[in-house]
Amino acid sequence: MALAYALLGAPMTDRISPQPAGSSRRQTVLLIEDRPATAARIKAALKQDSRQVLVCASTRELLAVLPECVPDLILFSADLRELSGIDTLSLLKRRAPGVPLLATTHLPSIDSTVKLIRAGAVGLQSHPVNPVLLREAAEQAMSEANSRRDLTAARQQQRDRHGFSHMLTVSPRMLRVFDQIRAVAATDASVIILGETGTGKELVSRAIHERSRRSDRPLISVNCGAFTQTLLESELFGHEKGSFTSASGRRQGVFEMADGGTLFLDELGETSLSLQVNLLRVLETMSFRRVGGHNEISVDVRIIAATHVNLEQGVEEGRFRRDLYYRLNVFPIFLPPLRKRREDIPLLIRHFLERAAEEYGFDEPPAISAEAMSAILTYHWPGNVRQLRSLCERWVIVSGGREVTLDMLPRELKGAPPMRQSELTIDDGVPMKAAVERVVSQIERAYLHRLLQKNRGVLGQTADAAGITRRTLYNKMKAYQLDAADYRDPS
Repeated sequence: MALAYALLGAPMTDRISPQPAGSSRRQTVLLIEDRPATAARIKAALKQDSRQVLVCASTRELLAVLPECVPDLILFSADLRELSGIDTLSLLKRRAPGVPLLATTHLPSIDSTVKLIRAGAVGLQSHPVNPVLLREAAEQAMSEANSRRDLTAARQQQRDRHGFSHMLTVSPRMLRVFDQIRAVAATDASVIILGETGTGKELVSRAIHERSRRSDRPLISVNCGAFTQTLLESELFGHEKGSFTSASGRRQGVFEMADGGTLFLDELGETSLSLQVNLLRVLETMSFRRVGGHNEISVDVRIIAATHVNLEQGVEEGRFRRDLYYRLNVFPIFLPPLRKRREDIPLLIRHFLERAAEEYGFDEPPAISAEAMSAILTYHWPGNVRQLRSLCERWVIVSGGREVTLDMLPRELKGAPPMRQSELTIDDGVPMKAAVERVVSQIERAYLHRLLQKNRGVLGQTADAAGITRRTLYNKMKAYQLDAADYRDPS
């Protein structure tokens, strides 16, 4: 469904020369408005240091500008003297495919709004426009469009870099992981994948296998943390009939089943020291005995292990064998948590929403409101990508195709705890001023969160403790999605 943004507006006028397509990238908004005073107010509302607004008095003028710039948004009047709103929209869709189109009008009606939205506009609102709502609508429209472009690019990247098992990213950290996968996949080296729960360790193991010379042989996965140690030994090596009480017959283990292929040992850090001895022997000799058996069985298996625990610490504490750690640690791959690759969150949301909408029979995935997306981006995501995927499925079901708004988010996202100092994100891809402002915002939010907790949500006491006015506190709480009710004692 097209996202119906509220565009309350503000006009504007002066002209700016268009930005060439190859120049340093700033956001570009093209405005078609034949009323100079209206154009001037809109331009004043939207213009920023990082954004230019190019004003065109007619569609003919816009068509002359289009080849010379790359617009992020086109804002057009549905009341142009030369064309109707629908005709203007149709022309823009043909000449600027993929660019979000927002409309304003001096003559609003339900019929015209419905027609424009159905024809492909992402929003329509009557004049006089509200500058704040106009900025929000414009920024959300551009964010949604960027998300779609990133997802398309990531999917193309996935096709170009075949074998990455549906992992989508624009994050430099994850792209380095892809480079590591390509480097090690062609070898038979043991790999250990390190990362928090839900970061995609099994997907990485599949990607390595799919790009290896063993890709036509089986990839067998076993979660070492899902079995008792006795049952895990049987799961790995198999057993002979009568070797223990429930062993009613001979059974192959996963080492035999993976012969010629790859064995993925997930949560290896959960294994006992006695089992680690047996694993080390198999890795060294590629042979073993079934539980209760006497014959040596030889296999040719490539080992990929994974764990969310710190194995080095486990070695120091005597919980993990040092020799097994060194044997496995031939090629370590560290998967960053989702909070360290936040630039991937919008495209992952778009991907998961599209998949869930298709699975549950919805024509189109829901959009995410600007407020909801802000809360999503600041959340610390302890469950990582797995948690995000599950929530996207929930949002598709709960929203029924409508926009996902802040009230649809679970409580933990709306009242997200502050980041720990080690989790402060410093983006070296932006100018220093922007990077510093972003870090200051993170610290400021964490500081206010703690004061609100300490003062149990009493705004007067919190403002006094912070040395700011209640109005300043209220504005900052609104900006950081902090709700005083979340800090008050239930009664």
